[in-house]
Amino acid sequence: MKSVCRCLIGILLLTLLPSLAQATALSVFAASSLTEALRDVAQAYQTRYPADKIVLHFAGSQALATQIEQGAPADLFIAANTTAMARLQKNGLVEDPRALLHNRLVLAAQPELGDQLASIRDLARTKLLLVIGNRQVPVGRYTRQLFANLSADPAYGPATLGKIEQNIVSEENKVKTIVAKLLLDEIDAGIVYQSDLSSEAAQRLLAIPLPAQHNPLATYPVARTVARQADCDKFMAFLFSPEAQQLFAKRGFLNGATE
Repeated sequence: MKSVCRCLIGILLLTLLPSLAQATALSVFAASSLTEALRDVAQAYQTRYPADKIVLHFAGSQALATQIEQGAPADLFIAANTTAMARLQKNGLVEDPRALLHNRLVLAAQPELGDQLASIRDLARTKLLLVIGNRQVPVGRYTRQLFANLSADPAYGPATLGKIEQNIVSEENKVKTIVAKLLLDEIDAGIVYQSDLSSEAAQRLLAIPLPAQHNPLATYPVARTVARQADCDKFMAFLFSPEAQQLFAKRGFLNGATE
């Protein structure tokens, strides 16, 4: 009787082994600006593939790159700029990346400032509390690229930019922190991604477009890590699917093929 039981248990384990192997959780490291959108996409994916498990980790791209360099168990990395990804690629820690999404900067402000703040130029003549990202994170790098473009344009110039910079009261490590300070009414304006204003709470803020010719196109590359423990292919394919791209678009992102 005992031998029969052992045999049945052995057969059962052999039957379950493939399922257990397929149930390995996929660990995705992603830029914090993707938080809401990627959660939507992961939920849609797991509705379609309920046996699969996606574990999302959000932080600044540079911080995530450092964690991967230090051996953090990431299977897939989605950065908010090419710099963080290129660093890992140079060190042989990720495979060749693909452009997944694009994004744009926008000036977010308190709605009651609509009469005073019609464009970024108004930051130079109005005493406002402005917050931007620090230069170590993608949103900060893109903001400084925007500033450099404005400074080089005679329609704005270094003098105008200098007055804008005088209104900067803080530089944050996360774009989400800038949005949070706006929603708490701690500051007057902040430069964030257009996708950050897609949430219900953030839609209370005023979104002021920036000059299109000077607004840098933010690129979000995705790549498998070399040390991955889980199979990324199915989820990677889903990220580029029309269903996922539509979910990203609802959160203000542009398709990675868009120039």
